[in-house]
Amino acid sequence: MSTTARYRNGIQTFFDPAQNFETVAPMAPLQFMEEFIGAGHTAGIPVAGSPTAGYPWVKKIVGAAPPTVALISNASGGQVQLALTATSEKQDAVLYFNDNLAIDVTKKAVWEARAALTVPPSAAGVQMVMGLAAAWIDGPDNNVKYLEFGATANANLLVRSQDGTTQSAIAASNAGAAVSLDTGFHVFRIEVGDVTDVAFYLDGARINANNSIGYAATGANAILQPYFAVYKPSGTGVATLVVDKVDIWANR
Repeated sequence: MSTTARYRNGIQTFFDPAQNFETVAPMAPLQFMEEFIGAGHTAGIPVAGSPTAGYPWVKKIVGAAPPTVALISNASGGQVQLALTATSEKQDAVLYFNDNLAIDVTKKAVWEARAALTVPPSAAGVQMVMGLAAAWIDGPDNNVKYLEFGATANANLLVRSQDGTTQSAIAASNAGAAVSLDTGFHVFRIEVGDVTDVAFYLDGARINANNSIGYAATGANAILQPYFAVYKPSGTGVATLVVDKVDIWANR
């Protein structure tokens, strides 16, 4: 692996150009880097409302079937899978910080994940979202604040935002063409170097137009948490998201 240095939002980072521009080392005051490796993950992800001391993640499960959020045993590099089942009912499978909001997006925050939508949403109403969001609420579209990637039943990638005033869901575009996700791993990145022009990247390429997404909230309303979810309001549709790593960095 060869690395290349670049400044993003005034913060020096090192990335691997051979691996879809995955960041390997940000030189930032605030850093959270998760590979899902080690014995701390193998005991099972704690349920929402009952976090384990020293472990950042919890899982939110809605549905009696139930959907699942779990470590994939012996997966290369450490991986967590979120999966809906085909039972006809409302389901939500979420990996997040138990509503402990900690990432101030106005501090030039960057969120980056390596993930795969291994089973794309199979029916209308089924969603995948991942990025940064406020406290959990029933239905991703109802969340009061977020900056996220999303996908629905056509597997076309969306860039999504909600700052409490403006809600947006824009089709991702690369060289003018819609971006349809395959089932392989990709590197997703959200950069908030300029809150009036939030940039979304897929494998190193920007996929939203300049000045198409802004984030106007400030103060406590700008503090979010990492958030991964697959969701359906009803029906037999399915979706599966596999997360290999998530890195977040920002200024203080």
